[in-house]
Amino acid sequence: MKDRLYIEGDARGFRSRRGGILKSAFFLAVFLSASAALLWMVAFPWAFSAKFERDTGCSFAASRVSCNPFGFAVHIEDAELGNHPDFAEGRSMMKVRSFDAEADFGSLMTDEVVVEKVSVDISRLTLVVDERGVLNLERLASDLFGESKGLGDGMRMTHCRLKVDTVEILDFSSPAPTHKALKLGVDVEDFEAEGAIGLFKPLMEIVIRSNYLPKDFSRLGSAEMVSYDH
Repeated sequence: MKDRLYIEGDARGFRSRRGGILKSAFFLAVFLSASAALLWMVAFPWAFSAKFERDTGCSFAASRVSCNPFGFAVHIEDAELGNHPDFAEGRSMMKVRSFDAEADFGSLMTDEVVVEKVSVDISRLTLVVDERGVLNLERLASDLFGESKGLGDGMRMTHCRLKVDTVEILDFSSPAPTHKALKLGVDVEDFEAEGAIGLFKPLMEIVIRSNYLPKDFSRLGSAEMVSYDH
């Protein structure tokens, strides 16, 4: 009888210990997951800014940068991008109210990245053409994504929205540099684009058609890929 009680007592003690271990493992997993998510939230904005500045040579600051770690959805608020030193250093390239992008995660590992949705709201954009006839926006797209995805067909965006309030244009490619500031109020949505530069196609069509940029940039209306030496 005593042996039976000892066995039953040991069994209950084992189940109790096993239950305690499982509970501890569960709470440890929850704690580690929460810690990893917190670390991601803290580290991603810093990593994003550092890589952006390293790859492009342009400064970057934003009040908020976030990315869904279980997919690929990026959200940026109140951002300011500086120009590369070759283009009017000290003058901002663009001031962005908001930027949102959602990409097909699987396509990020292929030759053609598919961005399913992208929306950018820009309060002020400064286009600069340097003495060699290179546009700062093209240089940014190429440095950030590479020529194929930045200027060619290596990136496809299926649902785009572009909103730009004011555009400033500085052209140093001619003997007599020009400077214009235009309040265009561009707001175009639900269009497709190829290459990162293609996101700005609706704006570039207006600027080029109005002769605010040299005729050489008419290529931007067709998202044609171009090459240039840094």
